[in-house]
Amino acid sequence: MRLPVIGLLVTTGGLAAVPALAAEPPAITAAYVKACKAQGPGFVYVVGTDTCLRIGSYLWAETYYNTYTDYPPQNATLYWVATLGLQLDARTATDYGTLRSYMELRMIHRTANPWSEAAEEGQFQPWDMHIEFAGFTFGFTQSFFDFYANQYVLGTDPATIGDQTQLALVGYTWHLPNGFSAQVSLEDSTARDEGLLPADPSLADPDGLSSDARLPEIVANFGQSGDWGQFLLSGALHQISASPNGSFIADTTRDWGYALQAGVMFNLPAIAAGDTLYLQAAYAEGAVSYLGIIDASGDFSPTDAVLRTDGSLAKTRGWSVVGQYLHNWNDTWNSAVFGGYATFDIADPVAQAAYGASGVANVNVGANLTWTPAPPLAITLQYDYNLYQAENFRLTADGLPVQSQDAHQVLLLFAATF
Repeated sequence: MRLPVIGLLVTTGGLAAVPALAAEPPAITAAYVKACKAQGPGFVYVVGTDTCLRIGSYLWAETYYNTYTDYPPQNATLYWVATLGLQLDARTATDYGTLRSYMELRMIHRTANPWSEAAEEGQFQPWDMHIEFAGFTFGFTQSFFDFYANQYVLGTDPATIGDQTQLALVGYTWHLPNGFSAQVSLEDSTARDEGLLPADPSLADPDGLSSDARLPEIVANFGQSGDWGQFLLSGALHQISASPNGSFIADTTRDWGYALQAGVMFNLPAIAAGDTLYLQAAYAEGAVSYLGIIDASGDFSPTDAVLRTDGSLAKTRGWSVVGQYLHNWNDTWNSAVFGGYATFDIADPVAQAAYGASGVANVNVGANLTWTPAPPLAITLQYDYNLYQAENFRLTADGLPVQSQDAHQVLLLFAATF
């Protein structure tokens, strides 16, 4: 589970003390109490059912400052975000194992969007809503491809390299001996679509290259969890598709892209209790969303492929590496340092000339310091630096306006869990 939700689920045993208005509820037997305890701390018996329930919530008060080098100057902004999260975790014992229903909803008020100007607005964000039963997972949750997923990077608007994607999926998990597991899933392809660009933009409107209906993502992973830490190997297949577009695309064009990822997390109690080290590497061809590249300006973001004038596809290739170390100084102070590097190339020489680059490199580094003066209150100061830079840069009308663009983000976060 990612840091923003660690420790957020709290006991609701006080609910049982509310007097009944009509008749007294049935007595809570020792068997029911044991069943709830078996699900983990914080679960209480829902009177009249065989369901155990855990309720949690959190409130984040955030102040962001984003500043830029060679970006539109009006986008350098100071803005505020307030996020209220509500979590419900219901588990029922059945003859086929535990039926789990999990929900996490976020209500957000922000004065701007990250990295850009926007009007003040309120948002309602379903963050996680899924069912687990007999090995199956159904609903809206985190992709089975993900591993590091911005662990211990705080705030509503994290800006770090690495995949963290919430989407609709249906999947199955095999629990194997010695902490091993394997998973397979079909996942929403629209959440992974990075689109297409014409190799020669003078011959087609880039906005006119529309994607038609595609097959879902096919994702599988294999890993282990133990006292030493965790590892996960992930793979995904992604269909690339473009609809006919006048004379430029005579027929529907389809191809397959893929992504591979390996991640490992080490527990380091010899340094300090709770210390962890994450390392992760990914490679993608025609499926660049799995690399988690950050283009803060939105200028010339990576696409899954470029479409040649003969209708064939030149798939975008790229890779990324990320790492993070969390250290607990004492019971009230901890800090994390994190960083990543990602790159993608433009395979077609016509596209390289048109967009003024043979590829783009993306660098991200950051750190945070958290003080917990009185749990459940925690105060965090966090800094991110992002560099987006064209390789073999040449100024054109359709590429980056400058060779490199820098972005800085500072976050002050007050978080309370209850």
